[in-house]
Amino acid sequence: MPNCLKCGTALAVNEEGVAPVLCDRCAGAATGRARRSMSMGGLAAHPATTLLMAISIIAYIVDFFPGIDLRSMGVNSGPLTLSGEYWRLFTAGFLHANLLHIGLNMWCLWYVGPLSERLFGKWQTFAIYMVTGVGGALLSIASNHQRSELGASGAIFGIVGAVLAGVKFGNFAIPAGEKKAIFSSMAFFAIFNFMFGMYGNIDNMCHLGGFVTGLLVGLPLSAFARHNKILQLGTLVVTSMIVAAGATELVQQEGPPAKKTAAAIAWHQRNYSKAAHLLEQYTVAQPQDDDGLVFLGEAYLNSNEPEKAIGAFEQALRVNPNSEDAKQALEELKGRLASPEKK
Repeated sequence: MPNCLKCGTALAVNEEGVAPVLCDRCAGAATGRARRSMSMGGLAAHPATTLLMAISIIAYIVDFFPGIDLRSMGVNSGPLTLSGEYWRLFTAGFLHANLLHIGLNMWCLWYVGPLSERLFGKWQTFAIYMVTGVGGALLSIASNHQRSELGASGAIFGIVGAVLAGVKFGNFAIPAGEKKAIFSSMAFFAIFNFMFGMYGNIDNMCHLGGFVTGLLVGLPLSAFARHNKILQLGTLVVTSMIVAAGATELVQQEGPPAKKTAAAIAWHQRNYSKAAHLLEQYTVAQPQDDDGLVFLGEAYLNSNEPEKAIGAFEQALRVNPNSEDAKQALEELKGRLASPEKK
């Protein structure tokens, strides 16, 4: 008598001599699991995509809580990012401006994410999203140092670029007809959205940066490393190093002026200690900028550090003895300190 393949229970044979492979109890449990999976809409089958979507949705909801402003803290703002707040390159990919923005991006992510998980793998898809999101954010602020951007679209374009490169040059075990269909679909997605991004308030440079980074990571990830997780990890590490090198070069070139701009932002927010900290770094990089030194002195003064303010004003006069702003600020401050306090 045949036995259940799962629990070993003896199975009854019908009149035609055919028996099921599972007993009623095991078959019922398997059917229940299948129903639960279907009721989740396939979310369990695509954990990386589900996780990425969940982070964005939760962030969008939390941003409505009183006293919380995730967008201000995490948007990729050129002056703030280049002045040292590098986490914004990562967090911007999970923040969205409004319901339409997040709705369209999540729809697109659900369109391309499961395909990437099928071709590359789960953790690989999560890594592609993060690396290409940073690539998009970098090109965005490299093309316009004053720009602020947020949204998942740069990373979505990155996944599209990786899939295109993988399907074209990889050794995926899928039929040629399906490869052609996937390539055509992804190419249409990229072309249509690049063209659409030429109109309105859409950051196409972020899209381009993510897409190119996706091509860079997708080609070796699929062509040489599909069945070797060590090589897959190495591919992602090397691509991350390339992106990091680009970020380092950008910060070296644009970091000092970005710090001065970020200090002005902090000043308008009445965060004078932060402004002073940024200006200290700026004046070390640009010691001949007397205006920057005067600005530093004012920040010290508003932070209740008059002695440091005097030093900054005096340094400004050493750099530019004709600086009227430094002369006036120094005279007023010394006069104030010399006046006896009124009882």
